[in-house]
Amino acid sequence: MFLAVMALGVNASVLDSIRFDARLGYALGGTIPTHIGKEIRGINSYYPGFNFTVAAEVSYPLSQHWSLHSGLRFELGGMDADSRVKNYDIEVVRGDESLSGIFNGNVRIKSAQRRITLPIQAMYSINDKWNVRGGVFMGWLTNRRFWGWAYDGYLREGTPVGPKIEMGTEPGDRGDFDFDANMRHMQWGIDFGVDCRIWRRWGAFAELTYGLSNIFKSDFHSVQPLRPLYGTLGIVYRIK
Repeated sequence: MFLAVMALGVNASVLDSIRFDARLGYALGGTIPTHIGKEIRGINSYYPGFNFTVAAEVSYPLSQHWSLHSGLRFELGGMDADSRVKNYDIEVVRGDESLSGIFNGNVRIKSAQRRITLPIQAMYSINDKWNVRGGVFMGWLTNRRFWGWAYDGYLREGTPVGPKIEMGTEPGDRGDFDFDANMRHMQWGIDFGVDCRIWRRWGAFAELTYGLSNIFKSDFHSVQPLRPLYGTLGIVYRIK
């Protein structure tokens, strides 16, 4: 629908009605399990990465209040989370050994992503100052990383009653993992936002984005399914 509307650009009245915005925002969030199970016993620490969004977006009015909203976004997202776990199913490498089983102790996870995103949203204008919008997004990861380590605990190899293997805190004693190659290139999900015009062409926005796709490939089972969840706050400048 959006491409069909843009194809009508030969008509000057259509071009005159299209609104162009530039956005810059900071995102807080990360990759989260589809549900927080009993394996996660506590969060030792959490640090958001340098997560920001730069976007060029357009809106085409369909009626007095409704518009079609889309554009392109460049997004950086990441996190550094340290959790206390029990009976956590995981695969790790310690030294030259590959180990898998049930871990009790602490797990530190780091992730970093660069994504180009296409949102497709319906926007409702409450008045000249406030807009609300919602829809879906599709994103392509130009860079993806997911790594970390299990430490200060023990692994029951294979099953909960398997051989007990102690995990230390230093490289070589802990269990490391690196699942970059197991991540998807494509992500999709839903997002909802609110825009507020503050002064002339300047405004502010808030947006919540939730991925419906697992960040890992369907044949990967070393870590429970994780999905991106980010809340973004930022500024808007109306170009036209």
